[in-house]
Amino acid sequence: MFRRMFRAAALDSDFFDIAEHDRSLSREAFTVVLIANMFAAVGAWIGFGDVVGAGLWEAIRGWLGFGSVTTPSQGGLLVVIATSTVVAVIGWIVWAATTMVIGTKVFRGTTNFGEMLRVLGYAQAPRVIAVVPLLGPVAGIWTLVASVIAIRQGLDFDTRQAIASAIGGWLLWLLLQFGVSIIGASIF
Repeated sequence: MFRRMFRAAALDSDFFDIAEHDRSLSREAFTVVLIANMFAAVGAWIGFGDVVGAGLWEAIRGWLGFGSVTTPSQGGLLVVIATSTVVAVIGWIVWAATTMVIGTKVFRGTTNFGEMLRVLGYAQAPRVIAVVPLLGPVAGIWTLVASVIAIRQGLDFDTRQAIASAIGGWLLWLLLQFGVSIIGASIF
């Protein structure tokens, strides 16, 4: 599994073709989503105060009426990991579905839901480096590039069409993940 994660993170388009067609990799793609997003959640927990800032954190908690609940950098690691991972899995499913619909209906690509889940699952492999707080943005950009390659291979069309297909689903996924993470972290 780790060798395949490395191939996905290395942006190996041949690997994404393999993942697209090999149904036995479906469970493993799900596992990649879990592992990558757990690592990213730990990085977010470690560096939350430095990235977002204590003032914003206090404003969100005050607005929601949660007073002296600790910030992620002060406690609540398991809650942050669980919340972030659940949101990531839901986002992965939403992104795969949205990308599949846009890619097949608008651009006439060929795929099915399982294929999109597999290629986009492996495309999240670069998120593992987000365990280092300052590398979170790098991991996000790297994952987006891997996802465009995965979508291109999964839908069997060119890069421009893959970018266009990715934008809608990725923005929805990003908003979902950010919104739930902020609210969840504010509560816990």
